[in-house]
Amino acid sequence: MRFIPVDYLAGTETLAVNIINANMQILVRKGAILTTAIVRRIKQYGIHSVYIEDTQMSHFLVHDIKATIKPEIRNRSIYNIRNAFQRFEDKIKQQKKTLRYGESGELLFKEVKSVSDELIQEIMISKDHSVTMNDIKSISNYHFEHAVNVTVLSLIIAAEMGLSSKELEALTFGSLLLDVGCRWVEEGILFKEDKLNDLEIIEVQKHVRHGYDYIKNNTIFDAHVKSILMHHHERMNGSGYPKKLTNKDIHPLAKIIMIADVYDALTSDRPYRKAYNQHEAIEYIMGNAGSLFDFKLANIFARKIVPYPVGSYVLLSNNQKGVVVENNPDYPLRPIIRTFGLSSYTNNNSVQLNLLDCTNVVIEKIIYTLH
Repeated sequence: MRFIPVDYLAGTETLAVNIINANMQILVRKGAILTTAIVRRIKQYGIHSVYIEDTQMSHFLVHDIKATIKPEIRNRSIYNIRNAFQRFEDKIKQQKKTLRYGESGELLFKEVKSVSDELIQEIMISKDHSVTMNDIKSISNYHFEHAVNVTVLSLIIAAEMGLSSKELEALTFGSLLLDVGCRWVEEGILFKEDKLNDLEIIEVQKHVRHGYDYIKNNTIFDAHVKSILMHHHERMNGSGYPKKLTNKDIHPLAKIIMIADVYDALTSDRPYRKAYNQHEAIEYIMGNAGSLFDFKLANIFARKIVPYPVGSYVLLSNNQKGVVVENNPDYPLRPIIRTFGLSSYTNNNSVQLNLLDCTNVVIEKIIYTLH
């Protein structure tokens, strides 16, 4: 199968992965032919990319795209976190009327811990800690999808670091709660289709303090989790917010989450821009390693992201087009390619290139058609 922006669909493709809404209902079922009418409906859901079957290239592939976590676990985590926060907010409103505090915070802790435990187990038992697929995302459910994605990406880094069980738990709690303060930011600003002005940027940045205060005053999460919430938008060189902290003053777990947070934000469609390709997001993170992000953590993360998943169509620097047939572990920018068409470097119409060996050829970009 192949991940493709909806705008590139011709209206004859077969859907390879179910499209599911925030209530765990299947909107479009796997196997459906993506007619023009269905494509229009997918766009109305706020979904900009889907997985399609690619029978034309399937015989070249060593294996198909493998999910970082099982789709059912990801979808269940998003659903449970969304409902946990809704119940929490309802309880808070009720408690303010009855002057009874505490129970809601304990309930939220238990529900977040349940999601956290499942995600930790799923990542830690995996033998392959690489990120090999994009996820189908919808703008309307963005914050809950983002929280789960950031948690998974943070755990990918943590798996390479040998963190303790307590550190893993604090990391996942902080990741799942990181955007709770966005409920105080006007939806008109959060989902604005144009670039934010200076005053709107300040309003968005206030979500950090709002989220910290909300969790501190109403729950039993510990000081590590609260520090993560306060620090996840700080940057190593002091250019972040809200306190402009530098390296030594930023919580170590927040340094992990800030990388995962930026990567998932960049690779998600937003109202004001299309998603970055995975390789573009990695280039941004590595280009700022040592200044915005911890250099060691950024390098760990870059080795685990697969920017060119199996089945991706690519344009090479020798002007040939091709399809990624296999990835080389720990060398995500140098996969194995099956090429198509003549180039200025070879008379062969179709060859298999291992870019680890062909150092004079690089991938220029992902493309969505071979024509």
